[in-house]
Amino acid sequence: MTKNLYLGVMSGTSVDAIDIVAVKIFDGSFDFIDAKSFQFEPTLRKEILELSRNSSELNEAELKLADRKLANAYGKAINEFLSSSEININDIVAVGLHGQTILHKPNAKKPFSLQIGDGQIVSDITGLTIIDDFRSSDIKAGGQGAPLAPLFHSFLFGDEEEIRCVLNIGGIGNVSIFKGGEVIAGYDTGPGNVLMDSWSMHNGIGPYDKNGDWARSGKLNDPLQMSLLEQDNFIEKSHPKSTGTDYYNIDFIIRAIKECGQDIKPEDVQRTLLEFTAGSFAFIGEDNINMPIEERSSWIAISGGGSKNKFLVERIEDLLYIMPGELKTTESWGVDSEWVEALGFAYLAFLRMNEISVDLSKVTGSRSQILLGNIKTPN
Repeated sequence: MTKNLYLGVMSGTSVDAIDIVAVKIFDGSFDFIDAKSFQFEPTLRKEILELSRNSSELNEAELKLADRKLANAYGKAINEFLSSSEININDIVAVGLHGQTILHKPNAKKPFSLQIGDGQIVSDITGLTIIDDFRSSDIKAGGQGAPLAPLFHSFLFGDEEEIRCVLNIGGIGNVSIFKGGEVIAGYDTGPGNVLMDSWSMHNGIGPYDKNGDWARSGKLNDPLQMSLLEQDNFIEKSHPKSTGTDYYNIDFIIRAIKECGQDIKPEDVQRTLLEFTAGSFAFIGEDNINMPIEERSSWIAISGGGSKNKFLVERIEDLLYIMPGELKTTESWGVDSEWVEALGFAYLAFLRMNEISVDLSKVTGSRSQILLGNIKTPN
């Protein structure tokens, strides 16, 4: 019997945890087996956040050290996952490992996207085949290297009878539009949780604003919202487009506050950041409002950590012109939103191990069919 068991490992731009999923993947379907989340050691999380959000110039020695530390954390988490499950390691074909994005520069003179968490180290620790570096081949083919989510959103949630849309709100927001397995469009929309999380941490509130309660306690500041919009040269870009936390970070916020030239309460800043984030999804409402009311929520679902921010979801619903509660999470399509991205990278590992090329021209703008990911086997 052909082996079809894959693991997907994801630690998103919010750096909140390492998510691991085990899934059996077939040509047109999948069986969810198990999933667990592993918290980052606080010091390592802090180091990664500083590298990806607060460093204008990266120190090569610090980067290499973080690369090794993160790889060891991934390897340890995978081994713990396997020891706590009933999965036979010999049944696993491969592990899809995205790694942690530190810099994403697809429009530089020499375009690149840098992820840390060395797949070779992870392979040596676990004894498993690891697929990593999913973005480089797309960039070499003239693409943005991101987002990759539309590929697996269409696999996980595609329906032959209707056009569907997934809003993924991780650290960065992105949208996928598809019918069946065909991707119609997909691109990063702008900030997801990154600005709100960065401001929460900066003010000692915590790693995130639970339910958006802190933002709800503040008042929208129009001059700050205008300042954020004026300095942002990404949201209005035509797609294909992608971005990262090296662009949207605490410096982005502080520059906008200084530009206002007024003393703004921290909770008012948070309220304004939430509105700015929700507004980056507003364009989707222009299409959605034309749908019959009984169909408006059926074609759009939300995933990622932002789906748990109740206030953010309310504001997105308002801007998308749908009724309160109609913006569903991907649970309504059969997959817990917490595991979507990890499942996705298991699927990308499946594609690579089966040498299935993909066409990302409608998403990243790449010019040819490409194989995503590099294969690492234990030394």
